[in-house]
Amino acid sequence: MSIDVKVYDNGDHTCLIWLPSDGKPIAECRGFTIQRTLKVGSKTTEAYLHGFVGFSDDDKLDPAAPWKFALQRFMWWDYGVKPGDVVRYSVIPVVGSDKDHLQLSTADASALTATMTISGQATSNVSAYFNKGIVAAQWVSRALAALGKNPKIAELIADTTPPGNALRNELSGLLRPQILTLLDDVKKSGGEIYAALYELNDPELIAALKALGKKCHLLLSSGAFKKPSNDENKAVRAELRSIVDLHDRLVSGNHFAHNKFVVFCDSKGTPQRVLSGSTNWTMTGLCTQANNGIIVDSPDLAADFLAEWKLLESAGNAYPPSLAKTNSASKSFNVDGGRITQWFAPTSAGQDLDYARTLINGAKEGILFLFFNPGVFVPAGKPEEKWTLLQNILFRHHPGTANFDGGLYIRGVVNQQIASLTTDSTSKPAAKPSTQAALDPSSGTPVTLFNGGNQPPQHLGYESMVPKNIKDVFHDWATEILGAGVHIHSKVVVIDPFGEHPVVMTGSHNLGYKASTANDDNLMIVEGNAPLAAAYATNIIAIYQAYRWNAYVEAHRQDPKVWHGLVDNDSWQGGYLTGNDLAEIQFWLGSHQGVAGATATPQPPSAVPAHEPTANIAPPVPEPGRKPVRRKAAAARKKSAAKSKAAEKKKSAKKAAAKSKAPAKKKKAAKKKSAKKSAKKKR
Repeated sequence: MSIDVKVYDNGDHTCLIWLPSDGKPIAECRGFTIQRTLKVGSKTTEAYLHGFVGFSDDDKLDPAAPWKFALQRFMWWDYGVKPGDVVRYSVIPVVGSDKDHLQLSTADASALTATMTISGQATSNVSAYFNKGIVAAQWVSRALAALGKNPKIAELIADTTPPGNALRNELSGLLRPQILTLLDDVKKSGGEIYAALYELNDPELIAALKALGKKCHLLLSSGAFKKPSNDENKAVRAELRSIVDLHDRLVSGNHFAHNKFVVFCDSKGTPQRVLSGSTNWTMTGLCTQANNGIIVDSPDLAADFLAEWKLLESAGNAYPPSLAKTNSASKSFNVDGGRITQWFAPTSAGQDLDYARTLINGAKEGILFLFFNPGVFVPAGKPEEKWTLLQNILFRHHPGTANFDGGLYIRGVVNQQIASLTTDSTSKPAAKPSTQAALDPSSGTPVTLFNGGNQPPQHLGYESMVPKNIKDVFHDWATEILGAGVHIHSKVVVIDPFGEHPVVMTGSHNLGYKASTANDDNLMIVEGNAPLAAAYATNIIAIYQAYRWNAYVEAHRQDPKVWHGLVDNDSWQGGYLTGNDLAEIQFWLGSHQGVAGATATPQPPSAVPAHEPTANIAPPVPEPGRKPVRRKAAAARKKSAAKSKAAEKKKSAKKAAAKSKAPAKKKKAAKKKSAKKSAKKKR
């Protein structure tokens, strides 16, 4: 018997997937452990990656034999690595007649994997970096516990000096230091930058821009419209006006100047590289939202971005027809053996989405995604040209559609929250008929998980967004985290990452028709770069599993019958080695088979890796039946829930008048002293 193993790296962590070569359960196997050989500089160490629970709640980890806390699954993550580390792994079965007679089956261990150097550099000229912006994580709760009583999130992520900046540094991951390094390198070389930014308030990034002086050419948007000025960046705009070469892009109405890109030029002003991705240059963008940055060293691509910067700068605060006309055609560039097709918005008719749909409809193995505000689904019968890309992806699983493939592997996470950013009207009803409405993430809580496209998404509840161990001790965090409404801000689609034609789509673009035709945005589509696709896929599945674990824990937290430890026999393997669970493992091993119509077998979860929660995951479970106890946080997440008449009567006259349009209620309210004020509020 031998074990097949694959390892993927994205600079932040590694992801391991394994499977017995014969696809059969291992006799008396109580799980696996992973032996890691780690070289840091000239020092080499060996350690076992293990789970965090034993066979009962009373089991304690034995430091001399940590492998006894076995992994009862076939996928795991190593967050104990950092860029520059050199690693190799071997997956070893843990066997025995029972939990008290365990041993390592070294004879059946996998061969050591090939030497891997941890790096965000996917290929010679393309790199990707990610933060750790999922604050609903066990490692965050442990970090908070060491900071004293009730720390404030805004203060923690604003602190830039040690030791207070420890949590900020961890949450921002590799993304923040990489951006700072790029800016510092330009300053040292005497170069200059051209930046187009939607939001800006991070103190470190602002300082780095100031350091460049007039060699920083900054096109600064008004950000999200905030009264009274409708300029979110008003303060920093005034601060930078006399220091950098500042250009305003103060758009209004249905538009958002939504870019977040930087062109880096040499001392002669020649474009050399470009930074794009989803990251707003804010403290929350770096620390409390899942984001990504992609860096491409290509003078030709950088020149294309610079041309767009100049086009936007010349447009001032307007949207002349020439802007959409120019953006309605793309340019392609050959980089590292692959092709990068660069799109800018606004376009005249969603030409960027048409190109992306062609690739989505051509997926042969699987699609993974992260979406922020993709928009409301288009009802059946309406032209596909108006669909969000999320809708295109999910309908690959629907029989009768033109591009149906029930065996396609589909996993993803969607954050749908801010009204009007992706829809023209805050009062637009949910899409119908029921198929579209059921899959539409805009009809539920902010974060939803998708396990395929042929079943409704799993809407995460309040408790899953802010786990109990954070909520009980740090009450204000719960309000702040949920009130922000933004948890997943990355906009990424990965197609066939381990297939013949891998694709990565990312940028500032929210991947819906509104973004394509009304906003300043950019969408970079990278084809044929397998390491980059694997890096993004690894990031997506880690986020997906983290939230899935949180949902499972919360739904069953007080259920004494739910899983509380490892299974003390070898039957746990059965579910993983059949149906959709086996198909998932095969997909990640690069040997996709697909199981159309198969139903996943429920698997017991295990505990979570130390650095970020991506546990042995159980299948999706229903949300707890109870409503969130914090009504204000629930209202911040979504205000569209229908109120019953009984509930309305319990509201104050002020709130009733503001939310109700029923003439009968106006008449009843007139009898109260507050009626005049209520009527004014209502208007």
